[in-house]
Amino acid sequence: MPASLPRPVPWEGGSDVPAPGGDPSGGESRSSPSSSPSSSSSSSSSSGGGRTGLKPLPRNVEGVADDVSLANPLQRMERLGTAWFGTIFELDGVCIEQECGDGGRSWQQLAAEEGKAPPPLWALKKAQGMKNEQVVSEVFCWTRNPAEARRLAARREAILAELLGGRKPLVPGGVTQLMDLLQRNQAPLALVSSAPEQRVLPALEAAGLQGRFDAVVTADDVHRGQPDPEGYLYAAQKMQRPPLRCVVIGSSNLSIEAAHEVGMKCVALAGRQPVYELGAADLVVRDLSQLSFVNLKRLFAAEETVSG
Repeated sequence: MPASLPRPVPWEGGSDVPAPGGDPSGGESRSSPSSSPSSSSSSSSSSGGGRTGLKPLPRNVEGVADDVSLANPLQRMERLGTAWFGTIFELDGVCIEQECGDGGRSWQQLAAEEGKAPPPLWALKKAQGMKNEQVVSEVFCWTRNPAEARRLAARREAILAELLGGRKPLVPGGVTQLMDLLQRNQAPLALVSSAPEQRVLPALEAAGLQGRFDAVVTADDVHRGQPDPEGYLYAAQKMQRPPLRCVVIGSSNLSIEAAHEVGMKCVALAGRQPVYELGAADLVVRDLSQLSFVNLKRLFAAEETVSG
């Protein structure tokens, strides 16, 4: 008795194609019209094999305001409102006038006390926005010993306090008005500074800005200062806002670099420096009186979903 033929196996294109070897009687194999080349190509295209160039649907990312996965419509409305972005202010150069002269003299006096070469002007400018320990070890290259770096940083703070002499810091124009505007729209505020807490809190109190911020991040809260964005990320976490929905108001290219590294927007306060030097920022203003709530909202107008 002859052996039985193998059974046809179903093909994903929709027709039954016999197994290799075919029908020994020489008859045509059973196939439906859908097995034509045009039909098979359309079938494989509709199966989503990736050969048609179709992209998958976009998925939600933390920076996009609207989140369709939220079941509560009131929560979605809140995310689309004016309060769903946070503003991060820097202390020196934004909230109070930057004490460039006293800061540089404190480093020069410390160098004289320790028998070090006085730091050049370019090094002093590079040190702005960094923690004292970073400046000592990475910019001035005075020591690699962490304990010695902390000792020099503490001594520099003591010298700077003597130079400042308890003077009341100056608040640039437009700062309090912008803070009032943001608070009226229920947008959270945060302060980030590379200075230690023992200098930040008295400065805020002397300037009349205490209690203005929902979060305050100082050098004591982070391991590294600018251009590392650690301080900005911690501020965003304390404000309960995703980084992509935060805007940093800074006064240097280090601020711009740190903000953009984590997807934050950055408004640069030029002051007396040339505007073109801060051209990498999303927006550059001379003073905060030129900044409105609409300007800040427009920074997020071009938000896009990420497909993956």
